[in-house]
Amino acid sequence: MKVVVAGGGIAGLTAADALARAGADVVLAESGTSLGGKVATERVDGFTIERGPDSFLTLRRAALELARDLGLGAEVAPPKRPADVFIWHRARLVPIPAGTGLGIPTRFVPFLRSPLFSPLEKLRAAAEVVVPPDRTSEDVAIGTLLRRRFGDAVVDRLAGPLISGIYGLAIDELSLDALMPRLRDALARHGSLVRAGLAARAARRPAPAGPEVVTLRRGMGSLVDALASRLRADVRLGTALESVERSGARYRVRLGDGTRLDADGVVVATPAAAAARALEPVAPAASDALRTIAYRGTAAVSLGYDERQLRRPLAGHGFLVPDGALPIAACTWTSSKWSDRAPEGAVLVRATIRADGLLRHGEDDLVDVAHRATALALGIEGAPLMARTAIWDGAMPRYTVGHLERLARIDAALGVLPGIALAGAAYRGTGLPDCIAQGQAAAQEILSRETKDERAASGIRLRRSSERTDHARGEAASLSRP
Repeated sequence: MKVVVAGGGIAGLTAADALARAGADVVLAESGTSLGGKVATERVDGFTIERGPDSFLTLRRAALELARDLGLGAEVAPPKRPADVFIWHRARLVPIPAGTGLGIPTRFVPFLRSPLFSPLEKLRAAAEVVVPPDRTSEDVAIGTLLRRRFGDAVVDRLAGPLISGIYGLAIDELSLDALMPRLRDALARHGSLVRAGLAARAARRPAPAGPEVVTLRRGMGSLVDALASRLRADVRLGTALESVERSGARYRVRLGDGTRLDADGVVVATPAAAAARALEPVAPAASDALRTIAYRGTAAVSLGYDERQLRRPLAGHGFLVPDGALPIAACTWTSSKWSDRAPEGAVLVRATIRADGLLRHGEDDLVDVAHRATALALGIEGAPLMARTAIWDGAMPRYTVGHLERLARIDAALGVLPGIALAGAAYRGTGLPDCIAQGQAAAQEILSRETKDERAASGIRLRRSSERTDHARGEAASLSRP
């Protein structure tokens, strides 16, 4: 079985590995000059810098299981303590109230004591328990739901920074059904999100056996390195997927280097726009739906300082910024969150910038913006010892309202084309475990076609064998007649 995998990010790399290990002849085409996509680690002057994700969730098992399967189990490391996260509010860092799940207060005393909100704003949030649940089944923005229930203050200063920090998009654009459908379910069961949170706490579910978030000691890039080393495929860097067409029961795949390949299956693990262009000849309806998935850019600016430049030692994992309060969206205190990320006597932080206007500036300007904001918040004196910038232009898919409807249209269009599968951050989760799981699912979808084809061919062979046997029996019977 020959399969072309387009896209060498973590989803495509995982799909190619799973297919090759199952015995498929795999060609992996990546338009860039390296594998792994946004998952990449850089080492500079004793600093370990993540250009993309710095960790992964263990509750979604795909990433952890892959790391262990690749022999990286001993590399898995938990975050350092304390794990406090702060909000930038009125020119100072304020701790997020204890018992706050994604911006939803489930413990009254910490919330009432928090300086994030005025007495009236706390009263408005407490009134959530008497706000009637919205019975509509239509998809809405997460921010729309939470504003109606808790008021603007809780969303703007708490839920918004927390949820936007996870998904990289303003909370008033994020699809409820695609990202947090459990909120709708909780409202249906309890009539209030606060009551739902209190019920969950009362249930006293056992704590996870290990940390919910982990990293790899040598950096997340070691996952890509191990996966690429194991991969048994024809890897073609600097080669984009141009088009996919039907060729009888197979597909004719045209690559950017002029190569034309006949394949039994195609995994498209590219950004949605590139997938739309490539699939236009074979699946125009899917192509149209893919073009409606929007993207935005982001930049990660890593800054290294001598610890003596800081007013006080960093204790915690970082801080989040309400929209517009600073030109950065968040700051991770990398060396306080993870071990072995900075040399002795130094600290490493990472600022996230999402403002479209700023992203059009050069790296030097982004470093200046990140340094000024970080220095203001942390009381840093002097220039950074080291700075590295990763700019991901238009690389963050936006799960806006109606995202699941778009996916349904794509699935319907591709459902009549066995042997074509999509995977990647644009579809069913942007986190590392989500992308890995999608790559594995895409590989399984392609392999299941081979199984079905083998069964069908086996059925034909059995029928022909049966026909030949019946014919032979008939001849024997005729010869034996007197």
